[in-house]
Amino acid sequence: MKNIALNYPNIDFVFETRINFLKFDVCLVLDTNNLDQIKYKKELQDTGILIIYIDHHYSLEKEFNINLSSMNLINEHYSSTVEIILELYSAFNIEISTSLKILMIAAILTDSGFFKHGDNNTIRNVSKLLDEKINFQDILRLLDFKMDVSEKIAKIKGLQRVQLIREGNYLIGITNVSSYGATISSMLMRVGFDISFVYSEEKNGSRINARAKRNVCLKTGLHLGKILGEIANEFRGSGGGHDGAASINSEVEASIIIDKIIKKVKSYLQLKL
Repeated sequence: MKNIALNYPNIDFVFETRINFLKFDVCLVLDTNNLDQIKYKKELQDTGILIIYIDHHYSLEKEFNINLSSMNLINEHYSSTVEIILELYSAFNIEISTSLKILMIAAILTDSGFFKHGDNNTIRNVSKLLDEKINFQDILRLLDFKMDVSEKIAKIKGLQRVQLIREGNYLIGITNVSSYGATISSMLMRVGFDISFVYSEEKNGSRINARAKRNVCLKTGLHLGKILGEIANEFRGSGGGHDGAASINSEVEASIIIDKIIKKVKSYLQLKL
C-alpha cells in the first residue's frame, strides 16, 4: 500500500481509528463473514447497526443478531472479494475510476496469489479493469516487495524447526514462528510439502496458518477452511478460509488445536491412499 501511495499520490488512503457507527444505518463488512475477525466487533454489537457481509471465504453461517443475512453476498468460488464488488459495479452500470481500477487489480492479484489460486474468470476480471491508462507491469512492480531481515530470519527459523509427518505419499509440515506465519506456510509448500501448518503463540492465545496444494484438495476433498472453521467454533475461536488456505485464532494452546487439525486432515488423506 505504501508503494501504491508513493506512485499514485492521487489515491487518497484514509484510515480512521475511531468510528461513530451511530451515524450510519448499515455497515458493509468485506473479505470476512465472521464478526469475530473484526476489530470493531464490540462497537458494532453495542450500536446494533445492521451489517452485510461481502466475502469469498467459506461460511459456517455463524449467526450474529445484527447481520442482515438475506443481503449477504458470500461466494467462495471467487478468488477475491473484489471480483464480487466488480460484478456489483457492472450490474448497476457504475463507472470505475482509474485509481479504483488500479487498486482492484492489485487486490485481485494479491488475493489470487498472482492467478495461482484463480481461474479463467479471475483473468477475465483483471482484463475488464485494464485500459490504455493502466500499465499492468507497473502494478506488478508495485507488488514486488523486498524481503527485510526479520522476514529472512523467520523463514530460516521456520525451516529449522519444521516437523515432517508422512501420510502415504502426502507430506505434512508443521513449524512455529513468532511472525510471518502465512508467508512461511506458503514457503513450506514451495519446499516440497503437500500441506503445511505454521503456529504462533501470542499473548491472548495462538494463531495457526494452513496451506494445501491445489491438487491435494481436488483429489481428496480436503477443505482447510471448513476444518479450521469447525475447530474454531469448538474452541470459541475464529477461523476459516479457502480449501487450500486458511487460518485460526484461539485462546487455546496451539499444540492442542494442531493435534485436532492433523487428525481431521489425515481422515481425508487416508481415503485416497
